[in-house]
Amino acid sequence: MGVIATWGNKKFEVTPNRIYPFNDFATSFKLKTDANSDTSGTTPTNTRGRELEEIKISTRCLAVAGVNVRNEMGSWRKLVGETYPLLIGGASFGAGEFQLESVDISETQLDGNGNFLAATLSFTFREFTTSQKAATAKATKTTSSSNKTAKSKKAAKQKAMTAKPSKADKSKKTSFPIPFTFVGQGFEIAMSNFKKNR
Repeated sequence: MGVIATWGNKKFEVTPNRIYPFNDFATSFKLKTDANSDTSGTTPTNTRGRELEEIKISTRCLAVAGVNVRNEMGSWRKLVGETYPLLIGGASFGAGEFQLESVDISETQLDGNGNFLAATLSFTFREFTTSQKAATAKATKTTSSSNKTAKSKKAAKQKAMTAKPSKADKSKKTSFPIPFTFVGQGFEIAMSNFKKNR
């Protein structure tokens, strides 16, 4: 009796206070290949490594076995997309970490007040490789860089909007504006009035 397997903070275990079984474990190992259309003596099939490993597990949650069924359904929902090593018997299983791809809930039982008494949870995990981690990190970095550029442009625009003229700029300005243009006799009259006012 004890911990059978763990993934992240989730424990499949059998203890005097709680039964959370590790059922229907299934996985497969597949070769990644493609066909070669060259008929000049080249091998017709190209081997390209190994397909990502997929793991399927299920558990039966029972309220009478010390499990809060509804809480378990909610906590697994939040974990979809998360990545952790899968430990079975205290040892890491597979080549690395596994990402939770899906959670299926079935065979639920409720009491007359809507409390969940039982449910079967089925999980699908897929191997998470270092190349996937690098791609995720690159996407995050690109998004962060774009956000910084947008923020710096916004700050520059705000600075330009609130900018005030310097003392040198003010000294270059004329002491009077001339907001009119006259032609012929009108211009002469305006100029004579302007000289009188000075």
